[in-house]
Amino acid sequence: MRNSLPNFLIVGAAKCGTSSLHNYLNQHPDVFMPSYNEQGMKVKEPRFLIKDLVKDRLHNGVWDLESYQALFNNVVNEKAIGESTVLYLYYYNEAIKNIKKYLGDDVKIIIMLRNPTDRAFSAYTHVSRSIKEPLSFEEALVIEKNRLENDITLTPMVMYKDMGLYHDMVSAYIENFKNVHVILHEDFQQNTKTVVMQTLAFLGILKSVELDTDSKHNVGGKSWRFSFLKQFFMKDNFIKKGLRVTFSKALRKKFRVFLEYFVKENVKPINPETKKELISFFRNDVEKLEKLLNIDLKNWKE
Repeated sequence: MRNSLPNFLIVGAAKCGTSSLHNYLNQHPDVFMPSYNEQGMKVKEPRFLIKDLVKDRLHNGVWDLESYQALFNNVVNEKAIGESTVLYLYYYNEAIKNIKKYLGDDVKIIIMLRNPTDRAFSAYTHVSRSIKEPLSFEEALVIEKNRLENDITLTPMVMYKDMGLYHDMVSAYIENFKNVHVILHEDFQQNTKTVVMQTLAFLGILKSVELDTDSKHNVGGKSWRFSFLKQFFMKDNFIKKGLRVTFSKALRKKFRVFLEYFVKENVKPINPETKKELISFFRNDVEKLEKLLNIDLKNWKE
């Protein structure tokens, strides 16, 4: 019997609630989604199906078929077997080709979408918490077009505008797979339990169990008060090396959380003019998406 492999995928988009949905679905006894590999390392996003595009750019991922199969070694008799990799939506051509190659044509696809202007700013606040993003949001938007080509160390997440042009991505999945379920971030936030139940039904799971849908995962909303503090916390230095020798990992983590409470602050709102420009930038794509999905997205255009 062949190894168990996914029969459904959460393919994105980034910063649209995919981490929370992954964790909610994974609570159901009829669902199996890997969170850790056999070595105990966190691998919620295996990225295997786009490995050739991202393995030299991203440190975390599963880059060979044997390791990918091993993620699902603990499948017993779960009905829905899946994984979540948000970049499968952005790199849709490569992902679709490999989904068909490794998983077949009957895989069920889940796509989560968010107002692209809000998603872009949320992605920026996420990336800017690390040393990977030294620029302001406005500066990053100006030079976005060639950033990935010019710097192999950058995460694809810096494509703040490009990742929000959903129409072609969603259209490609709808054209290639017969079972595609689209979730709007607003619906997910406002009616979480209902959306999760609808998603389980899409996966063919009707067994009712109590799920904890109150906990939030991969929540943003914080930024560094000063850039030098970000450099200190994110880069290795002699003080951090000394702490590693002196204190246990668990104690260092608690100390870090305590310190970050004082050195981080709530993210400042997006500049109104920048927001206006982004809404204008995305408008045509949003209108095409409305027609494709036959839904009203007027709030995304205001």
